[in-house]
Amino acid sequence: MGQLSPLALPGLDGPVHRAAPRCALARGASRALLRRDHPTAARIVRWLALLASDGVPVPLELPPLIEHLELLGGGGPRIALDLAIARRLLALEPSA
Repeated sequence: MGQLSPLALPGLDGPVHRAAPRCALARGASRALLRRDHPTAARIVRWLALLASDGVPVPLELPPLIEHLELLGGGGPRIALDLAIARRLLALEPSA
């Protein structure tokens, strides 16, 4: 799912979006963080934020996870993009 994170946008629908709630995304994000694979964790957090914005219960608290990735994620442009989209999906930042 990390490789498919560009599809994690509101308004899109397809087989990947319908399968996302059945995937172990929270476990994948946790394992990526433990491996210090911050780019993959940010991509999976983007999926989790999309699910949370659609009302699907997510077993992780996403705002602290996003803050952690922003602080330790290396600050690459892809990580910044994924986290900005996750913040926007969760309405953690105002719309421009």
